[in-house]
Amino acid sequence: MDGAESSGRTRFGAELRAQRNSRQWTQVDLGNELGYSGSFVSDVERGDRGPSEDFAGRCDKTFALPGTFLRLWEDLQREAFPTWFAPVVPLEREAIKIEGWELGAVPGLLQTEAYARSLVRASRPGDSEEAVENTVQARVERQAILAKAKPPMVFYVVSEAVLRQCIGGTEIMSAQLDRLIKAAETPGIVIQVLPFSAQQHAGVDGLLYLYDRPSEPLTGYSECIGGARLITDHQEVSGLATVMGMLRAASLSPWDSVALMRTIRRDLEQR
Repeated sequence: MDGAESSGRTRFGAELRAQRNSRQWTQVDLGNELGYSGSFVSDVERGDRGPSEDFAGRCDKTFALPGTFLRLWEDLQREAFPTWFAPVVPLEREAIKIEGWELGAVPGLLQTEAYARSLVRASRPGDSEEAVENTVQARVERQAILAKAKPPMVFYVVSEAVLRQCIGGTEIMSAQLDRLIKAAETPGIVIQVLPFSAQQHAGVDGLLYLYDRPSEPLTGYSECIGGARLITDHQEVSGLATVMGMLRAASLSPWDSVALMRTIRRDLEQR
């Protein structure tokens, strides 16, 4: 575990222990109040396990605190991601609409845990197993925004190469394709595939995302190896929105995209 992750978990665990002791509760007592096991509480207090957003919210409610644990959880989330990606996490949580273009991997909000683990291990070969698992857990926890009572509308365009690259092996990729097909059939989620047959497209410069938040200007995000940037300049963001529109126009329809995903899934089984 690196220093940043350790300090974030330590702060959360120390606050949890202090609040619990102030009420003279055992870890089992607190677990019963929160709807979690006493062993889970113990793991969080020791810093052996990262808390979820749900756990942090329940702590604030149980201890009648004004968002103390949620703020600690947000700090921990920021520490779990590269510095250039950390500012994106609150944008995702606040967004009412997310648009994205991916040409190298499945969008993070739709990745299975096993697929995410394979990606992280491949891109960070020098990291310890614990560091990899911390990153995977944080990535999976981001997906909770899609289960909210009012989740954001999500519009993704993905390259056909993303679907055909067998990340992690046949079993892992098959499960990932199943996840994408199910997501594409979920209200509020639109997935389009940019096929190999598209002779030209506007997304060759790399992935991009647009985040639409209430009462806030549209924000863009682009990424390269080892870095990224948030984009707030109105003219530049407008240009990114144009690129997204061109990518959607060059892509298969949502229905044809699902059909292609099913075909690729069947082909994978026959390898």
